[in-house]
Amino acid sequence: MRKLRQSILAIDEDARTREAISTGLAGCGFTVYSAGGAGDGLKSLLSLRPDFVILNVSPLCRGWMNTLKDICEADPHARVITVSSCADDSYAIECIRHGAVDFLKKPIDINELTQSIERINHRRRMLEIISETDLECVKKEVKTLVFGNSTESLPYIINQAAFNAWAVCRNVDMLKTALSEIVLNAIEHGNLEISREEKTLAIEKGNYSELLRERMNDPRCASRTVTLQVHMSGNRLRYIVTDQGNGFDYERVLDSEPYTHIGSGLGLFIARSFFTSITFEGVGNRVVLVYRRPAGER
Repeated sequence: MRKLRQSILAIDEDARTREAISTGLAGCGFTVYSAGGAGDGLKSLLSLRPDFVILNVSPLCRGWMNTLKDICEADPHARVITVSSCADDSYAIECIRHGAVDFLKKPIDINELTQSIERINHRRRMLEIISETDLECVKKEVKTLVFGNSTESLPYIINQAAFNAWAVCRNVDMLKTALSEIVLNAIEHGNLEISREEKTLAIEKGNYSELLRERMNDPRCASRTVTLQVHMSGNRLRYIVTDQGNGFDYERVLDSEPYTHIGSGLGLFIARSFFTSITFEGVGNRVVLVYRRPAGER
């Protein structure tokens, strides 16, 4: 018997399939949400934070595989079950390689779907290492991190910035993802002066790593640093990210849809969906991020 009612987001263009999933899983005790397209699905993922995502994919449309990648990028811990009418096992393997935790063939059988969910829950319990730290003594934190433009060091920096964040924010994994996107933006678009257009073109050509190395070795950019200030007090987390670049047209980025440019815009969309507020200052090279613990959450 489930102690907690788990939530599920079903993403499928076919309304009848969505209805069948919603009705079947609701009858099994799940809270089910649905979305008919990639854009709505990603927005729902970020706002609802479901326990599971059921995503319809098709080898006839590469867009759905990109949606799978975007979901896993937006939430690295997302548990995505892909479903498809494709009977090719190699396609199932491709889905798993791109982040899915299971692959089911259509037509969807609710019993098979619930068994998949139970298997994933069991696997997660078996592999999960529980290490909760007593944070009762942490009442306030102020620290300043200064670092260069190596993206390989980013996970360590973000871990340091979010070290005591659990005292305020229960979803620290999502906090790290959202904060990483802003810091990465400060490095790439700020210090290294890589424009959205340059990044989009480089990703399409498959040579973005070369572009990064070139800019990191450029004398104009090599010595620039990013400053990340951390302020935690009460029910509020406040991060201030400042780069040494020339700024960018952040208003244009804020007004655009996340799918307008490949590899650009989605990160800011993720951060805006998580933080309580995001404020760009000056020419855009200083960003103030605020997260407030929801009322009633302990």
